[in-house]
Amino acid sequence: MASPLLTSPPPPITAAALTHPGRARDQNEDAFGAFVLDRLFIVADGMGGHNAGEVASQMAVDELAHFFRSFHDDPRQQWPYPVDRDRSLGANLLTVGMKVANQKVREAAEADRARSRMACTVVAMAVGDSQVSIAHAGDARAYRLRGHELKRLTTDHSILAEMIAARPQMTEEEIAGFSHRNVVTRAVGSKADLDPSLYVGRFHRDDVFLLCSDGLWGSVKDHTIGDILSSTSDLEAAGQLLVDSANDAGGPDNVTVVLVRIG
Repeated sequence: MASPLLTSPPPPITAAALTHPGRARDQNEDAFGAFVLDRLFIVADGMGGHNAGEVASQMAVDELAHFFRSFHDDPRQQWPYPVDRDRSLGANLLTVGMKVANQKVREAAEADRARSRMACTVVAMAVGDSQVSIAHAGDARAYRLRGHELKRLTTDHSILAEMIAARPQMTEEEIAGFSHRNVVTRAVGSKADLDPSLYVGRFHRDDVFLLCSDGLWGSVKDHTIGDILSSTSDLEAAGQLLVDSANDAGGPDNVTVVLVRIG
């Protein structure tokens, strides 16, 4: 009689999340979700006046989390958008879930003139048994620290990113002076059709993943982010150091960080 197949349980996850309005703004339009039991993590950065950005970002987090849980429990139910059979369940849940959130944000904006044109950038990560799936729209970013090496896993959907791709020789001074550097080309709620970008990769034990709004990376250089994450194994302390660094640099925007360690 054959021995039963033994499978390893998925590695444990620890996480920490922190958000701050920054020094220049009274209101925080960022939102986040750190759902360790669901192995789902989200950062959203709202856009739009009259509190609409705050509404859009929180709605995106809530709708994506609800969709993820519902279809993760019963993936055989009818999907509201086509799925890619070559992708994992987690990857499909993120990409389709962001399309659902996009529809919900647009419906809410159309129902209330005060929320007209509200939208938000989003980055979301699902952790599977051996790999992570990351979907994003806009310039909210995902990074991975492996050992002492920080790697950015997302490419901004922005006019600035397109300009840098076309002119990789641009200097830091030219980038800082670029007049459209904050204009994003993709966001949840901005257009009827949303095509989020997807990253899928295997993780190593003790990898640390960072999801953040542009309030962090817009004020703190990547190498400094890497140094901070390498300086302590305490995720809450690392998150506070990152937020403090953004505020020490002037804190021009809301700043949100979600840190996830696997294993």
